[in-house]
Amino acid sequence: MSALVPGLTKDVFGRKNMLFGKMVAEWQQIAGTEWAAKATPIELKFSRAPKGAKTPGKAVLHLAVRPAHALEFSYQKSILIERLNMFFGYAAIKDIKIIQNSIVMNNKPRKPPQTRPLTMAETQNITGMVAGIKENDLQIALENLGKAIISRKE
Repeated sequence: MSALVPGLTKDVFGRKNMLFGKMVAEWQQIAGTEWAAKATPIELKFSRAPKGAKTPGKAVLHLAVRPAHALEFSYQKSILIERLNMFFGYAAIKDIKIIQNSIVMNNKPRKPPQTRPLTMAETQNITGMVAGIKENDLQIALENLGKAIISRKE
């Protein structure tokens, strides 16, 4: 079935949209886990290819990025372009347009942080730190916070 789909949809979607779909499907492997969590491809804008060329013209990737990470992405743009061109097998991407878009990024599901089980010594250490707090609700909240912080994998 998967071998038939590209042939059936090529006329409908065209080669350009198939490249975009393939890129979106493999975005985490192309960009890496950390960058993929901070950005999402929105669109590929292609320029015209020379007449008779087998590959489409070069493209500008429109990338939705959380505003807090836009500067970081602008510095890393060339690395990401290189990774994308390696993925496509030819110099398909000539530039990346960074679009600060909180709405798109806020709708993207976030990966919960990885945690590890606490050792008995760590649990006892946290309990000892908050033992002197008289207010029960505050003591429980601080103990849970301590456990959450220590259990995160670095």
